[in-house]
Amino acid sequence: MKFLSVHRTFLILAGILLIFLFYGNSSPLVDQDEAAYAGFSRTMMETRDYLSMEFPYSTPHRKPPLHFWITSSFFQIFGASEWVLRLFPALCILGTSLLTYHLTNVIYGSRTALYAFSILSFSLYFPLNGKIALVDSLLVFFGMLGYVSLYHWIQSNKTRFVLLFWLSVSFGLLVKGPPILIFLGGTCVLLLSISRIRSQIWKLNPFFWLPLSLLPLLVWGYLSWQKDEGELIRWMLDWYVYRRATNPVFGQSGPPGTYLLLFVITLFPWTRIYLSFLHENAWKLFALLKTNGFSMIQHFLPWNWKEMDYTFTAKRFLLIGLGFSWIFYECLASKLPSYPLSAYPILSILLADQLARKHNQIYMYRIYLTVALVMVTIISLVLLPKFSELRMDTKKAAAVVQTIVPEGETLYSLGAHGIPSFAYYYHRKIQEVSTTELPKTKGYFLVSESDFLIWKGLGMEWESLGEPISIYAYDRNKKLNLRLVKTNSP
Repeated sequence: MKFLSVHRTFLILAGILLIFLFYGNSSPLVDQDEAAYAGFSRTMMETRDYLSMEFPYSTPHRKPPLHFWITSSFFQIFGASEWVLRLFPALCILGTSLLTYHLTNVIYGSRTALYAFSILSFSLYFPLNGKIALVDSLLVFFGMLGYVSLYHWIQSNKTRFVLLFWLSVSFGLLVKGPPILIFLGGTCVLLLSISRIRSQIWKLNPFFWLPLSLLPLLVWGYLSWQKDEGELIRWMLDWYVYRRATNPVFGQSGPPGTYLLLFVITLFPWTRIYLSFLHENAWKLFALLKTNGFSMIQHFLPWNWKEMDYTFTAKRFLLIGLGFSWIFYECLASKLPSYPLSAYPILSILLADQLARKHNQIYMYRIYLTVALVMVTIISLVLLPKFSELRMDTKKAAAVVQTIVPEGETLYSLGAHGIPSFAYYYHRKIQEVSTTELPKTKGYFLVSESDFLIWKGLGMEWESLGEPISIYAYDRNKKLNLRLVKTNSP
């Protein structure tokens, strides 16, 4: 028996993934999303107010509260630190990889499961989500848990998988709202086109379980509405539903096909298998169009499903899963890399099957895996430490400002230079002011160099404190030159 059997190789790779996910996670916060989430969670821990989401510069990053509740609980138990902040997201990415291995093992066997685990866990983009504390790692875990439960329900008819499916939906709703319904709900709708399992899908009893799954989100929404008269809920509906369906957010947009091309990069070094998968299925689609013409569109119309005689196969289940984890987001105006995150586990299984059906599969797998492990090593030992150095700017700036501004004083902020990680490390009261409020406000201000010169020219009596502060805002790819100033109280 060879030492590097399939199971031993899997255990070794799982150990490497574990080290990668938890190594170096004490680095400074990633600006914007991660820092904002850390701020919400720490504020909840300190104030014991688990309904409000208040933190400087962080209004656009508010979400349903489960991620913040979990993180604040971890802060309470282990202390507030960057490593603790990233602990649960790292566990969720690890859990998603293990669920992917499990589902592939059930469908195709252990060797293909090893391939799927390797493709998902050692590609360029997906594992990095375990090293940044974003809500997407929780969402993809609950999405995959529900997806695996759905497959087991179809195959085994055991009630525990129905409960697990709807529990995944409920938790997913508390993490990010509609995306879990888009993925799992959309998948179930498409599965109704397969006559052999149609009754099985209806036995999920959505008219009973869906309202029950929505209940925790609705209770939180009701309590939040009572607290702030609906300000947060109305903002979330506008920002996360209406705007993202019709307009790009944060200026990130793209035409249909954006993610199709993005996967070429994010699945590196397994890109060749991805292109092979696209090539094979494109020819199948071309053959269908050549045979049936555009009349095949009728197959997608729900009122024609009763006449269709599709058979249920694992491959069809996986391809249907891509419909609302990937294709749906190609149609949105807004394009963010995290939107199709739930497609990565499914794509990994399909690519693993693609690799397993090719000649010289073991030889090619070893080449791809070697490149992947070298890439992971370079990312861990070279690129992430370099990126960590860039993130030190706001931490140093916060320490400098703390030494100048008295502890009990409010730091006022003017302009669009706000960085959530600065607010997190400053850890004192910050208040954003508008240009109309500025002349009436006295105290300590953090302003941009350009605003300082403009307002000084307009007669604002500001006293400059210390040297100008330079921060590299890597999320905007530019240097921010800030100045701490003071206006004396009358």
